[in-house]
This record gives sequence, structure tokens and C-alpha cells, in this order.
Amino acid sequence: MSRPKTKRSPDQQGLFEPDFKTAPCVSAIRQAVRAWVDSGYSATATTRQLLQHWFHTDHRTRNGDPFAYYPFQREAVETLIYLYEIAKKERHKDLLESYATAPNLRLLQYDQFARYCLKMATGSGKTKVMALAIAWQYFNAVLEDATHYAATTLLLAPNVIVFERLRNDFAGGRIFRTDPVIPPELEIFWELDCYMRGDSERADSQGSLYLTNIQQFYAREEQKNNDEPAIMTLMLGSKPPAQSTTVEPFESRLLKRGGPVFVVNDEAHHTHDEENEWNRSIRRLQEQLQARQAAVSLQLDLSATPRYSKGSLFTWIIFDYPLKQAILDNVVKRPLKGIASGIQEVPSDIASIRYQAYLAAGVERWREYRTQLAPLARKPVLFVMLNSTKESYTDSAANLRYYEPDFVAVTCDGIHHVIETKGREDIDVQHKDRAATLWCENATRLTSTEWQYKIVRQTDFEQLQPKDFEDLIALGPLYFEP
Repeated sequence: MSRPKTKRSPDQQGLFEPDFKTAPCVSAIRQAVRAWVDSGYSATATTRQLLQHWFHTDHRTRNGDPFAYYPFQREAVETLIYLYEIAKKERHKDLLESYATAPNLRLLQYDQFARYCLKMATGSGKTKVMALAIAWQYFNAVLEDATHYAATTLLLAPNVIVFERLRNDFAGGRIFRTDPVIPPELEIFWELDCYMRGDSERADSQGSLYLTNIQQFYAREEQKNNDEPAIMTLMLGSKPPAQSTTVEPFESRLLKRGGPVFVVNDEAHHTHDEENEWNRSIRRLQEQLQARQAAVSLQLDLSATPRYSKGSLFTWIIFDYPLKQAILDNVVKRPLKGIASGIQEVPSDIASIRYQAYLAAGVERWREYRTQLAPLARKPVLFVMLNSTKESYTDSAANLRYYEPDFVAVTCDGIHHVIETKGREDIDVQHKDRAATLWCENATRLTSTEWQYKIVRQTDFEQLQPKDFEDLIALGPLYFEP
């Protein structure tokens, strides 16, 4: 007997199930925050003024359209303010002892300052929450307590792609002007300069925001005594002459400003590893600040997927707005799950081969939607979800990784070359090579444009000394052989 059409399939029931599992502290924190909000926002006069302006005042955009922050954005900001300013839970240990519902949770090894994580679905507006948090710290530092709040913010991105996205919002303080962040009555106190990576220091201001990608904090030390590799010269030409003036690093500028620093980590799903260079860089900053009688006031991590390598959620998550809820709230696009029948999987350990028929069907359906949506100036997005991370690009520890090639070159014959230069090789190189090779194969098949993956090893380059790009791509195979 067939299933009645009014009932959902088990897969649908899981996708739109309203009861969500969350991090250990979130439920108890949410109850405490609601009680605080209902009592009327006991906080500093500046904080109450900000909350009233942001969430209890009618706003309009420059075009005259009504504007309001989403309820979950409001709750995220209220939660952050409550824990830091009202409950004063400024250590991970205090957070767990006060709110955790699960026993035997692991404490952070380095519990030196307040550290919170906001788990917010991709597309739910984390950047707007960042801007409000930065303004809250700034105005309280200027008007309330310059020792407990930070007029200086360090905003860190995990890579150049995220940095460019953040720069669009924060360059020139754009988001603080386009969104109703600054109350009119506090406008006179707003003196915050926004510095993007590579910007020189301007005239002194009361507050500052420094935006860069985290690699800038530790790559320079490794590279300052190394000459540019010959492979870089071949690909990009001769290194330009050194500039007569250099931009002072952000670290020293942060220290010169004095006072606390508010550290914000975007896309911070890798910050669970306390010994990685990202966290070590922040701890080095903390040590340098302490030597000058200052400190990191607060570290705020934001991510849609803040999970440990084995899948459990970070224990310092204080607010959770999951993708399922964002879909139900129509905040992000509602996915349509494609159902294919009569397709046989090809026996193979390589995902792109095993699921080739499914991928082809998905692309064809995407092309149909693209044609249908073209008159509406809308574009469909195709998501491919695999059964496990082992079928995508993972490192030796089975952590999901994102691959950004060193170079992409297009030759006169129309071939697209994804080029990876390699000096020292570690255990994860073969995983990256295999993923890049499979990507090129799939891209060639689906786009009818030839893509080739090329890894150029430093040893081969030094031995054969290619003179031009044609010689370069002749070094060894154009694909990875497992």
C-alpha cells in the first residue's frame, strides 16, 4: 500500500523537524537572557540606549524602505551583552559551571579571557551582528569603562575570500552608516577608523577597527628571511622593487593604541584546535597587551559549523541559530531535494565516479531551473551533499578542508590549468592532489571546457629550470596518480 500523500517522508521529517539539538550551554543561557530582557534591560546607560535604538525604534533605509533586525540577530546580541556585561561570565569554566547541561565537558586549556561563540546559519547576517557587537564595545569604552570594554577591534578572516567579503561591508565604515548602528544622540562620540589590510595609519582616532586575514599574523615571520621562490618569478614576473615606505604591521599598531582589544573571528570553525597558529597568534597578542597593562577584552567566534573534529559542537557556543530554523523562518533559501529513480551506482571508491549519473541528473535539472528563472533575474544554486566527508576533500585527520589553488592559468588553446606549487610536502598533500584532480575531471565533463591539474614540485623545478610556461607544464604528469 502506498504512503498517503499528506504524510512526510522520513527524510523530510528530519529536514524540517523543529526540535534541534544544540550546544551544552545554549538552552540555559537562553532562559536567563529572556528573563533579563523581560525585566527591562538592566545594563549600563549606554547599552540600554543602544538596545533601545537597535531593536525598539522604527528604521528606514536610505531608499525609504522599512528596516528591522531579525529577531534572532537581536537575540544573539542580547545574549552576548548579557553574559559579558550582566552575568560577567568571562571564563570558559564559569560558563560551563553556570549553564552546561551535560557532564564531563572538556575545559579550554587556555582560559585567559572571555570567549564566546555565536552559531549562525550561513546567510543569516552574521556581519550585522558583528557590527552591533563592535559598536557596543566601542561606545561603552568611550562612555562607560575604558578598562573593561574595547574601543579597538581586531576582525580576523580565515582566508582572502572571506576577507574580501568583510571588506565590502567594513571598508570606510560602510556598514555603520548603511545600517542603523549609531544612535543620532551618540553620533558626536563616534570616532572609529576602519583599517583594511595594507592601509597605513591615519590621524589618531578614539577607536579603530583592523580587518585582515589571520595568515598575516604569522606568515610574515616565516617569510621575512626567505627570498621569493623562482617558481613565483616565472609565474608572476620579477618581484617589484621594495617600497620606500612600508605599512606598519597591525600587531604593533594595536599595542601602540593601548587599552583592551575586542577580537572577532569570522568563519571560526577551525578555532577549536587550541594549538593551531590562529589561536597561538591571539595568545601572543594577549601576552603583548598584558605587558602594557592591557588585555583582550573578549574573543567572539562566529561560524555556521562550529564543531570539533569528531562532530560535537563547541562548548563555548552561547547562541545557536541553525540552518533548519533559518529555512523554516524563510531567512535563507528553502532547498528542493531532488529525487532520482532508476539510476545505478557505478562500483567505485571515488565519489565522482560512483555518483556520476546523479551528478549529471542534478546538473541537467539545474540548467532547466536556470532557464526558467532567467526572466526573473534569479539564479538557482545546486548543492551536492555526500554521505561522508571522506568523499570530499579531507585531510589526514578527516577534517573537511577548502582548497584554494596557487594559480589558475588559461593557455591560448583554451585549456584551464589549476597549478599548485609545492616545496615541503606533508601527509595531507596527497589528499589535496586527489581532490583537485577529481575537481578538474568533473569540471571538464560538466562544462565542456578542459581543466587540468598540475603540481609543480620545487625539486623538479630547480633540476630542470623551465624557461617559460610551456616548459613548466611539461614537468611530469598533469594529474595526480594515487
